Amino acid sequence: MLSLSPLSLNAWIWIVWFLYWLAAAYFVQATKASEGMLGRMQHLVPLLGGFALIFNDPAHPLIYGRWHHSAAGAYAADALTAAGLLIAVWGRLHLGRYWSGMVTLKEGHRLIRTGPYRFVRHPLYTGFIAAVLGSTLAAGTGDALAGFVVILIAYLIKLRREEALLTREFGDEYLRFKKEVPALVPGIA
Repeated sequence: MLSLSPLSLNAWIWIVWFLYWLAAAYFVQATKASEGMLGRMQHLVPLLGGFALIFNDPAHPLIYGRWHHSAAGAYAADALTAAGLLIAVWGRLHLGRYWSGMVTLKEGHRLIRTGPYRFVRHPLYTGFIAAVLGSTLAAGTGDALAGFVVILIAYLIKLRREEALLTREFGDEYLRFKKEVPALVPGIA
């Protein structure tokens, strides 16, 4: 029987999700306005660097090696990664043709308030950050923790840019949405 380490299983969870994400990207609406490639790179470069730190070989740490190693805890962290990515997929399904990996407005864009958007304004970010936290815990290294912080900061910056774009586009409707629904964590503004 094939046995995967918790971190290997975690990587496969990401690979399966990424393949779905790529396939789903082909079924989107035409773009009306976008942050452009420079804005995209401000998010992608930290993302790739963060993942490099998370999945770095713990035997050769760049910053700090293992701070914990529990197989049971790491497999539980894999479950957190899978759950986070499922939340992101749920949000992606409700966005439908309005989804984009960049801060973007699509032709005919409308504000989505169904599914996970009833609980948080940015369920894709919520799910993704939870999944990254799961990977960080599965790795259990100082490098992974640094990678998580880098990705979290990049996503918080991206969230602010997206909020500004949505406020400009939807005005009072988006401002009401902001008052009624928290950004990332249900119950926390």
